[in-house]
Amino acid sequence: MNATIHADIDSGFGHLPGVEHGLPVLRPPPLLLHTEPPRIESHPLGSPRRPSLLTALLAAESPCERHRTVRALMQTLGFDWLACGSLVRDEAGWRPAAFCTTLIDIDWLQRYFGQRHHEVDPRWREALQSSLPCIWSLDQWDDAGAAADAAGTHFGRFVADLRATGMHSGALLALPGRRADERWLLSLLSRTPGTAWIGDAALGQLLNLSLCLHEFYLQHTRWPQSGPATPPEEVLNPVQRDILLQLAHGASDKQIARELQLSSHAVDYHMRQLRRRFAARNRVQLTQAAQRLARR
Repeated sequence: MNATIHADIDSGFGHLPGVEHGLPVLRPPPLLLHTEPPRIESHPLGSPRRPSLLTALLAAESPCERHRTVRALMQTLGFDWLACGSLVRDEAGWRPAAFCTTLIDIDWLQRYFGQRHHEVDPRWREALQSSLPCIWSLDQWDDAGAAADAAGTHFGRFVADLRATGMHSGALLALPGRRADERWLLSLLSRTPGTAWIGDAALGQLLNLSLCLHEFYLQHTRWPQSGPATPPEEVLNPVQRDILLQLAHGASDKQIARELQLSSHAVDYHMRQLRRRFAARNRVQLTQAAQRLARR
């Protein structure tokens, strides 16, 4: 059974809720969302002693049976959703590469990455800087005043979107990937408010679940390769390249239009396209991208 690619996450986001209200539409990262990857035949001879959960995952005769096993443990622990995926390190930092949608609402995952919420999500930074799970709750952000202070900001929109899912707490854990520039992220979410319910016993079982899933997916399935993203400059047309080179030398829109014999409307259109292509939020960021391109 091959992993199913649900959709190109870059498509359809012009119609996300909030666009009609003037909120910014951010260019989603080059991310693959997929169902459970196909199994690789195991070699039991000489295998070390395995945890019982990993043994059950390997013994499952179908993905559905495996999902029932994981869901039963999740419910016992008090969690409702589970997402796992790989991150790859590039010049800008850690970026999402491939995430499995089997045990989480795919609409939320598409919304989360489509709006680039991972860029302002404090759980990512904490998990990636520690060997322990990041235990979180919306109450903590409310008590700290972070959500209120961030109203109208990207972080505020992220908190509002997360709250709208009905999920109020959870745990996020970063584990090694197959390569030095790759990490594997596992996120568990719950409708239960607060973090007091995640005690030592629950934390121990959470770690067991996370480590067994990590071992299963990375060693016993064909998890999608986390190759580097296609550089934005490789998909530019000649006009866009010329505009970027002009921009790198400090030209204004009027100067670009005169130099390239374009209308002001055409320059404005291409500038908007370039900002999306390079995920630049303003002219300064786009100019920086243009200058990096000019130095190559």
